[in-house]
Amino acid sequence: MGSPALRSQALSLYRRILRAARTWPGPQEEVNYIRNEAQSTFRQNRALDDATEIGKQIEEGEHRLEYALHYHIPYPRLHNLPTGTFQRSRHRKAKPAYEPPSMAMGSLKDLENEQGASR
Repeated sequence: MGSPALRSQALSLYRRILRAARTWPGPQEEVNYIRNEAQSTFRQNRALDDATEIGKQIEEGEHRLEYALHYHIPYPRLHNLPTGTFQRSRHRKAKPAYEPPSMAMGSLKDLENEQGASR
């Protein structure tokens, strides 16, 4: 990691995310998502050396945390176009800063089926 100041900011953000997960008012699935997402994202980015890239990742994490706490939605914000409009294909498409949760996690029905089978 870059400077000690960036390391301190990153660790502070990580602690705030874990604190938010501990006090999260939603269901346990959302709490688990917050913890797993924080753990995997921080592990994925721990090899970054560029101070500007580290700063961008910290800023993105802070924005996601603020969004989650304000709207009580732990999942990343999806950037959608207004209904009935299409993005022009001749322009370069914007890439999200992060990907939405994949369906590999399964659905709530899968979770209910697993719980029903284990009873």
